[in-house]
Amino acid sequence: MSSKTILSLCSILLLALVANGQDKVNFEQVDTEITDHYKDYEYLSKKRPGYYLQVNSQNCYYEIQTNELVTGSYFLEFPSYSVRLPLNMQILKSGDQKLSIKVFPFKGDTLTNKVNIDVTLIHYPDITDLENDFGGSTIIWKWEMPKSETLKLPYFELDTVFKADVPYEINVLDDYAEDLSKMDREDLLKEVLTEFVKKRENIINKNESKSYLISHIKRSSIQIYATNEEDEDLADGMISISKGKEAQPLENFNLKLLYDNKIVTLVNSENKMPAIFFTNPEIGARSWQPYYIFKNKETGTWHMW
Repeated sequence: MSSKTILSLCSILLLALVANGQDKVNFEQVDTEITDHYKDYEYLSKKRPGYYLQVNSQNCYYEIQTNELVTGSYFLEFPSYSVRLPLNMQILKSGDQKLSIKVFPFKGDTLTNKVNIDVTLIHYPDITDLENDFGGSTIIWKWEMPKSETLKLPYFELDTVFKADVPYEINVLDDYAEDLSKMDREDLLKEVLTEFVKKRENIINKNESKSYLISHIKRSSIQIYATNEEDEDLADGMISISKGKEAQPLENFNLKLLYDNKIVTLVNSENKMPAIFFTNPEIGARSWQPYYIFKNKETGTWHMW
């Protein structure tokens, strides 16, 4: 689909929402059969482990997935970056976990020997134990991208597996999510864009439903052992834009499919960051609103992941 077509579609959807601005966009139509999976969840054991990736990079971009779900990426303008990425929300159950690391050139079309990236996989026995540094840490695995003086690679990819032991099982995607690769690409884009326009407008107009958000973030709160009070605080923070932030146009994006094509999102075509984002013109800061959705294969309704 051309950029002009995408822009036209965005305009039509935005006008439709503005025309119906008196009516609150209905985010209350929650498929309770899905969200009930998260209510009053009983853990399989008393363990509360956490898994993290420490990533240090220089002169490269990268994209990391765990179990074909987004763990982290870097496509911004600075040559050096260091971050610790939580993995629990991509770990759906105990056992083998797939880890994929893709490294791309920071400048030019090929990787050079100036590229440095190292990744450390860390395990904490109890991430609810804040007073005792999560119970201490254990390094499970370390990796550093090998140097190459001769190969001119457009990118480098590493696929590996690690074992994790968690006290929960999240099977919603396997049980309910449709394989979106079977849909016509333009039809898929229209549906996804409709959901993203509604999401963006609800944030801007402060129409986000707190009960809707809490019913959906329960899934991730299970994976990080959050309390009801923490869920409430997170939902409050998601409901409206912080002071000084200005919503940016929903444009220049690409569809991105995840988890065997069962989850979809929109990302900026230039920096690969979430397509919904905000800027603070006074200090030049940017913030992004990740939004991942899946389609119920039985009802055809869209749901936040």
